[in-house]
Amino acid sequence: MGFIKFTKGTSLSDKDRKALQKLLAAEKKKLQAALKDVDASMAVLGGKKAKKKK
Repeated sequence: MGFIKFTKGTSLSDKDRKALQKLLAAEKKKLQAALKDVDASMAVLGGKKAKKKK
């Protein structure tokens, strides 16, 4: 994912704004999917650790 630096007084056209929103929405979906995978992995690892302690 690239980073976009905005300077003071910079404005986006409607087309660019919509494209940026679409890009950010796609990135957000990717991150949420990755977070679900991490949560699932943590739950599995947490369950195994709890079983070992007993």
